[in-house]
Amino acid sequence: MKRAPLPGVDPSIYLAALPLLVRNPSIVIVPLLMAVIGILVGRLFTPGGADLGGITGGILQLFVFLLMLFGLGTACIIADDAWRHGRASFENGWVEARRRAPEILMAAIGVSFVLAIGQYASALLGAIGYLLLAAAAFFLIFAIPAAAVGGVPGGAAIQVSIDRVRANPLSAALATIVTIGLVIVVTPILTGLVLTWLAPYLTGFSVIGSLIEAVFQAIFVSYSALIVTKSYTDAAFGRRF
Repeated sequence: MKRAPLPGVDPSIYLAALPLLVRNPSIVIVPLLMAVIGILVGRLFTPGGADLGGITGGILQLFVFLLMLFGLGTACIIADDAWRHGRASFENGWVEARRRAPEILMAAIGVSFVLAIGQYASALLGAIGYLLLAAAAFFLIFAIPAAAVGGVPGGAAIQVSIDRVRANPLSAALATIVTIGLVIVVTPILTGLVLTWLAPYLTGFSVIGSLIEAVFQAIFVSYSALIVTKSYTDAAFGRRF
């Protein structure tokens, strides 16, 4: 298929992704599964203690974050199929996700490491550190789709993401803002609203709140997978479909 580079932003992606997600709910399955596993792991291995608790808590946070990124990578694979064909096959996507799992996890570890440095810098430097953290998220936005659907080795995904972001900064910036806004900002807000409404019925069932948050997170991660996958493939290969 003819390659056609697309500089700038294509806003139609963000609208088209909504009905595409509705037609392909299978995109949500693995992100939701990873979120639920993260909840179970957190409840089974809740750190208790001071120094050891802090270390264990850090390891658990890393593990849960890696689960989320693997869910994102799998969602990117199924999302790419959805963009190509309108209807995605979960079975084919899962087979491909297992095949690409080492590369996705390698890229996820790299992303986690860079973001951890940015988080540490934000704690030390205040506002400047948060700007550095935001810049890190911006340049890493295409790392997971590069490893999942771009055929890029996991160890090279960060550099490829940086290259694609530098070549398509507006597209990458919008994808970053939408992804962070939905997954990190909107998810807890919606969860809080739902829990406030359901509070009289949830006495003694604290896990329900975590599961509700997991559902919102999975939906928004899946929507983000659609937009970052399309933005990445357009940037890397030109518009193919």
